[in-house]
Amino acid sequence: MPEWVISINDVLFRFVTQGAAWPHVAAFLPLGLATGLLAAWWAAKLVARESEGTRRLSRRARGAVVLSTGALFTVLVVAVMRGQEGCQWVTEGGSINWGHWRLLYHYALITFLVVATTVDFDQYLIPDQITMPGVLVGFAVATALGNMQLMQIWIDWNHVDPIEGPYIPEWITLHPHWHGLAYSLAGLVTGAGITWLSRLISQWVLGMEALGFGDVTLMAMIGSFLGWQPVIFVFLLAPLCGIVGGISFRLLYGRIAVPYGPFLSAATVLVLLTWRWLWTPTREVFGHWPTLLGLGAGLIVGMAVLLGLLRLYRSIPVERRTADSGGQNGESRNV
Repeated sequence: MPEWVISINDVLFRFVTQGAAWPHVAAFLPLGLATGLLAAWWAAKLVARESEGTRRLSRRARGAVVLSTGALFTVLVVAVMRGQEGCQWVTEGGSINWGHWRLLYHYALITFLVVATTVDFDQYLIPDQITMPGVLVGFAVATALGNMQLMQIWIDWNHVDPIEGPYIPEWITLHPHWHGLAYSLAGLVTGAGITWLSRLISQWVLGMEALGFGDVTLMAMIGSFLGWQPVIFVFLLAPLCGIVGGISFRLLYGRIAVPYGPFLSAATVLVLLTWRWLWTPTREVFGHWPTLLGLGAGLIVGMAVLLGLLRLYRSIPVERRTADSGGQNGESRNV
């Protein structure tokens, strides 16, 4: 590797991992706002395309995209880059020497999620033009760079050596690029697989489609960035985000139909910001196959039930006031 590349890498590493928080905010907030402008342009283009030119993304929505992207970039760098107190720091995780590149990697994921959320709220779908490039980026970067994972593809805390610590297969350290390919592929299959199974089971039990295929591809993209353990947490936390978000939208805006993709995105950001505290108390589970299988079955059934409850809640009729043609007092009707 050329010396100038090594020098740039060292400068970026020291800047991101050392010092006070304000220089990070000063650097990454403008980056987030600039990325938000590109995300707003992309989302507006997709909305126009999916609506065949009948809809345009409002200025308010564009502004929300820009500000939310800037805020997420800033919050993530402040939360992650705090040494051993950072939200993603775990002793058995990826090397801290790759922390600055992992941060940029997660910024790419956040950008895809912001665009997907914006289009889903407007069009109630997640185009493949978002998720397929996202999967390719997640998979390619994980393979090319290595050490992008939040957690190795396999680690067993049920077999702890007093000196070496938990069991981690030796090939992971010896072949980081192959490991990047493996963990990304495992995350992709896990994210898409459990969402697809939940979709089928919900349709069979409830007689309705609780998840769209766009949610399946979105979870495939998320898994390709994060790996299979974090994407399980995304799967688990998304219904909780959905319940809170669904009730909030109904109370604040009277909106009954709310797409599920934004809650998958919200759960992903939540996992990025709380990974250290999610992983530490549950890490023994992820090294024990029987428990994992039981957990997977429970998650799928629980997901189907929660989604069914959300659908039933959204189907409750509400009264709205509509004005008659003569401008007199409105009458009530159920919708």
